[in-house]
Amino acid sequence: MKSDELDKKILGLLKNNSRMSNVEIAKTIGLTEGAVRHRIDSLLKQGVIKRFTLDLSSEEELFAIVMVKSKTDSKKMMKDVSSLKLANDAYEISGEFDGCVILSGSSMEVIDKKIDQIRSCNSVADTKTFISLHHW
Repeated sequence: MKSDELDKKILGLLKNNSRMSNVEIAKTIGLTEGAVRHRIDSLLKQGVIKRFTLDLSSEEELFAIVMVKSKTDSKKMMKDVSSLKLANDAYEISGEFDGCVILSGSSMEVIDKKIDQIRSCNSVADTKTFISLHHW
């Protein structure tokens, strides 16, 4: 698929705020979250988006909080995610998301691979990731 005006809008939004969620992008440009996710995946596959990065000033271990939304059954989803044995901690929660997974890793690449594994679970509908910038 060749990039069109909607892709350019998505890229512009991500360029300004790479932490913007698919849901926020969808609301801004008038698409569904699934359509935005599909377009971003396509842009990644095409190499238009090379990677999502974070520049850190120290070599400390990185931590990520990954909010996870289930397709149907949150308990099954959390069992699936927990069975990957990637998380420091994992919680079933209430609210917009059904689960919260705490990850750690020595680099953004390590964290990103773990998030990709979580997203590959058939029971996972969506994720939203927060990267810890400083440990207090």
